Amino acid sequence: MKRIFLILIVLSIAQIAVAQIQKLTGNNPIIADPIILFQEDFEDTLFELRGWYDHLSGTITTAEHIEGSTACFECKFLQGESGCEGGTPGRHLFDETDEVYLSYHVKYSANYTGSNKPYHPHEFHFITTENGIYVGPAWTHLTTYIEQNEGEPLLAIQDGENIDESNIGVNLTEITEERAVAGCNGDSDGYGDGDCYSCGAVHCNGKQWRAGSIYFQDEPGQFYKNDWHFIEAYFKLNSIVEGIGIADGIVKYWYDGELIIDHEDIVIRTGEFPDMKFYQFLMAPYIGDGSPVEQVMWIDNMTVATSRVTTYGIDDPFIPNSNAKSVLSQNYPNPFFQRTVIGYQLQVSGNVVLEIYNLSGKGIRTLVNNNQSDGEHSVIWDGTNDSGKPVPAGVYFYKMKYGDTFSGYKKMILMK
Repeated sequence: MKRIFLILIVLSIAQIAVAQIQKLTGNNPIIADPIILFQEDFEDTLFELRGWYDHLSGTITTAEHIEGSTACFECKFLQGESGCEGGTPGRHLFDETDEVYLSYHVKYSANYTGSNKPYHPHEFHFITTENGIYVGPAWTHLTTYIEQNEGEPLLAIQDGENIDESNIGVNLTEITEERAVAGCNGDSDGYGDGDCYSCGAVHCNGKQWRAGSIYFQDEPGQFYKNDWHFIEAYFKLNSIVEGIGIADGIVKYWYDGELIIDHEDIVIRTGEFPDMKFYQFLMAPYIGDGSPVEQVMWIDNMTVATSRVTTYGIDDPFIPNSNAKSVLSQNYPNPFFQRTVIGYQLQVSGNVVLEIYNLSGKGIRTLVNNNQSDGEHSVIWDGTNDSGKPVPAGVYFYKMKYGDTFSGYKKMILMK
């Protein structure tokens, strides 16, 4: 627990980084690039060292993995059970942002059937700053869902904690911003009223956007569920103008690079929450009524970022044979205590400059400054400056320039 709270303290310091990025990057176009918030390769169970908390468990298997990987996360639902047999890593905090992107590789067992209900299994969630770091996902001010039901991909939101319980079933959209948008208080954006149902002494709700077709199918072929597929999802909070929630929120879902859910006119929050930001990721595969059979899903190489990584020429930041001209990977471990490894890939040989900066934008260490061959490379930073003296705990940037074709940066956390 002590380590978790140290991470939380340092992450709060990290918010200062947003104001420093312009100073660090100047007029460099990387300012528009997605910021990778964290990555998980599921190569081992040292989840705490990589910023996970809450459960810190899970099954890692070497029997299944994508090309270029050596292991993946395995979620086995035993018959009648609601969660993964070995648990999950739980939750991961990241810098506050009004937009979030998730990518991961997924494969389902040949007999995978899900819940056999029009709801569940739940898979992945984002939660906002309006709730605490251990909140249950089903009843919050906002939880997003990335999952598939009976083979059909879907994105969903719920905001049950915002429901006006005195006006269940009443359309409050033109009356007040103190209402729910995912069900029980009217249709905020033209996509329907959402679901509204009793859950104990209060009501719960939910609103979905579905793909409209089955993309995880039973038979071998392009959509076979027992093959690996690359999934991407994106949420952006809608604007608040003069205290009113505007229908310009965004939800998107890509299946093997194909955009299959695409809406840019969503109300995700009302004017009651103008300061709401995403800050928490929750990995929680769950079948509420119990799994109808023993079935398995495998997950590999996950990325959480502020926007779509592939938009900027990187097919998948983990895969060595990416079509990108270069890939700058997230350091590992992160946060770290004594030393960390920074990896990168070059498509062709060229001059590489890799430097460490503090929050003020001051360069403190040059790790690489020479011509290097194509392929994969890595370098270790031991938390010292160019004079060999240890630097204090805090948030640091590392920036790489590769010839005239690539420039990128990422953020890391040094702890003491």
